[in-house]
Amino acid sequence: MIFSTGKDYRRCTEIVRKELAKRNVKVKGVTLRKITKDVMNISYAKGGDYSNEIIFEFARAYVEHGLYKKFLR
Repeated sequence: MIFSTGKDYRRCTEIVRKELAKRNVKVKGVTLRKITKDVMNISYAKGGDYSNEIIFEFARAYVEHGLYKKFLR
């Protein structure tokens, strides 16, 4: 989450929460923060930014592939 602001983080958290909800996955608190941080780190590592469009696409793929499941244990 390098070069992100609190505003970026809150916005990305909401996008991630909505994508998870589409799959009937309801998480909050620490788990949601961990998943959001992971999505944001993937975006940064791939050369993306934290715009709504970029985070939406990374979050969509992240949820579609079930990568969030590692945080549900």
